[in-house]
Amino acid sequence: MKLGLFGLLFLLVFWQQDAIPAVIGAANIEHLQSIMQIDFASMESDRIENGWFALSRDGERMAVISRNEHLIVWNAAGDLLDNYFILGADGLAATALDATFNPDGHVLVSAHTDGGAHYTAFRGIGADVTEYYRFPTADVPLRVWANDFTWLEISPIDYLKTRFVLQINPTIMNRLRVNEELSDAELFELPSGPENDADAFLRIGRIAPPLAVTVTQEGLVKRWNLESGLVTATAEVDVMPGAGQITPDGRYFAWRDGESANLHVLDFETGEDRIVVALDGAYIPFLLLTPDADVVIGVDVGLKPVVVAWDTATGERIDLGEYRVCNRQPDMVRLSHDGTTLVVGCDTGLDIWRIEE
Repeated sequence: MKLGLFGLLFLLVFWQQDAIPAVIGAANIEHLQSIMQIDFASMESDRIENGWFALSRDGERMAVISRNEHLIVWNAAGDLLDNYFILGADGLAATALDATFNPDGHVLVSAHTDGGAHYTAFRGIGADVTEYYRFPTADVPLRVWANDFTWLEISPIDYLKTRFVLQINPTIMNRLRVNEELSDAELFELPSGPENDADAFLRIGRIAPPLAVTVTQEGLVKRWNLESGLVTATAEVDVMPGAGQITPDGRYFAWRDGESANLHVLDFETGEDRIVVALDGAYIPFLLLTPDADVVIGVDVGLKPVVVAWDTATGERIDLGEYRVCNRQPDMVRLSHDGTTLVVGCDTGLDIWRIEE
């Protein structure tokens, strides 16, 4: 049978669309399952003991840090893509502190320190070229993220100074300069909004920058933009949140209280806080929220090696099964920015979950 040019093009487009992972949501959550595991034991030259990882926005690439401070990159099919490190002033590999992929996933931006200075590195995946820039201070970068600019949230070595956010001009990425110091003209510094809020009692962990969430003792929840240092929304709740996650657009915040009595979803746009389901004390260290806020995913629920989901409209619980065998609780769990990929990282490796019809 001859398909002709248009028939072949149709099949190609159809195949490409079929290959795109589905966004996780209430309509397909029952089909979320483990599709690939990356075993750290397979790395002969680089010992990896921690399941921390950076994840690209589309869930296609992930990077971990080895014991010898190498950043190692795989794709979602389990293929090893890259392995790099940078040298500190002492000639040894600088300690890797955090990393993030740029929006298209082709560059890994990482923060390092050698104790006397810290560095921001830009690695084109598979390019075997790393640009990195030296900051002659012992300040400690806590997190890094990238969009049109590169951003760092930094804890200063000077105890009289509070945490701050540093913006790096993107034009430096167009020039190959290795281990140079950046000029003041290429940097912009502002105080970290949530860390300098006198009213904040708690900053919710694991919120992806540039967003941040703080809570006062009176139950006022504040959503922050780290890039401006400003509060962009507030809402009042009756019980203080203890942990939670926010949608990439910042509108919805899924949270549990410190006693794990209930699972809530807060809408920052309307101010409505709604109880999804009673948790009856079941501790959930990792909460994820789908982009449409129609599903909350919990990992390690009740300190058991399981993945569980709740439909936020009905409160229905969906038990999705166990994640990979680990020797301890996961070190990190992330849902990709586009909502297609759930990754669980622990001491034995990474477990990649997607919708499989």
